[in-house]
Amino acid sequence: MSKRREKGLLICSAIMLAGLLGACASSAGTPDPSQAEGMRTVETDKGPVEIPVDPQIIVSDYYLGEFLAVDVKPVIASPYSLSNPFLEGRTEGIQELNTVSAETSLEMIVEKEPDLIITITEADYEKYSEIAPTVYIRDGKRSDEELFRYIADLTGRGEEAEAYLSDFNKRVTEVKDEIREIVGERTVSVVEVWPQQIYTMGSHFARGGSILYDMWELKAPEKVQKEMVEGDTAYEVVSLEALPEYTGDFILYGVLADTDSSFLEDSKLWNSLDAVKEGRVLPYEQVAFMHRDPITRNAQLDIFVEFFRRFGEQG
Repeated sequence: MSKRREKGLLICSAIMLAGLLGACASSAGTPDPSQAEGMRTVETDKGPVEIPVDPQIIVSDYYLGEFLAVDVKPVIASPYSLSNPFLEGRTEGIQELNTVSAETSLEMIVEKEPDLIITITEADYEKYSEIAPTVYIRDGKRSDEELFRYIADLTGRGEEAEAYLSDFNKRVTEVKDEIREIVGERTVSVVEVWPQQIYTMGSHFARGGSILYDMWELKAPEKVQKEMVEGDTAYEVVSLEALPEYTGDFILYGVLADTDSSFLEDSKLWNSLDAVKEGRVLPYEQVAFMHRDPITRNAQLDIFVEFFRRFGEQG
């Protein structure tokens, strides 16, 4: 009996004990990937892990745009990543991970017989590792570009990632002076509304902050600049009364889906802000801007350029 077959039978036995009797049909007879494609060792946030040189069947419980940017399509992806409107038209054939329970997720993954699993969920690492080589990626440890390079390398697409980043960085640089001239000494802020809560963010929490503050070097309001751009704070929850300290001359503004934002938008304080009175507010789709993959960042770049150029045209 091959090691792969033996491992598959052990996995199925464990799943049957959990009540998932139907998952064994296809997992026991898969060829050993170390014999079929060869293996290599990569450094991960859980130490060295042996993965296929050229993985063909990939499952990701969080990341997706990073794969799609280098033309790699996982067989299963998370509902979170598949919800990104910027990935529309690229996800055909990818199944949404069944997250009704841990058991249903595990059953679905086993049935696909993956040769590589990428996870953001440390608690699931050991379970996934029993199914296939698994790479745990700790959220927030890497910059957007570092994360993209890392994931691309796991699939042997490092050169494709460098080409993608080179094109993106060129596009950012080409308009940097123009955008900085339009904005001048004015500040840019990010405000997001959740149920009865107001969030502010800098350059560490998606929403295009890395483009605005890191790449274009635009300035945020003093509190945001110090804590969430130059500092390591990802975001802060602020009161309505404190909002003027965190909002700038330009405001990027998002609202969580199905959230009643009237407590902010109907307030005298919000409507007294110069950015609001003078129309320097960019509404964004929260479900799209919460991602930070390369495809999303490219789309954000286009949106930002179009927004700021409106104020350049105004003179």
